[in-house]
Amino acid sequence: MSAPLGQKVLAGFLTFLLFALVIFGLGAAFDQFGERAWGYGVGIGVCVIMVVAGVAAGRRDE
Repeated sequence: MSAPLGQKVLAGFLTFLLFALVIFGLGAAFDQFGERAWGYGVGIGVCVIMVVAGVAAGRRDE
């Protein structure tokens, strides 16, 4: 059985906020060393890894 639309929208919104927190948090952390752009790059890389792992886990459960 599939989740209701409202639950899917909320899950998507919370996931977006988590990814934004990771990206901007790592940007701020790397800014302490004067390399904010590297922090954004690492944050985006971490989010890509999380998405790939989630897709792989979802396919494994089928």
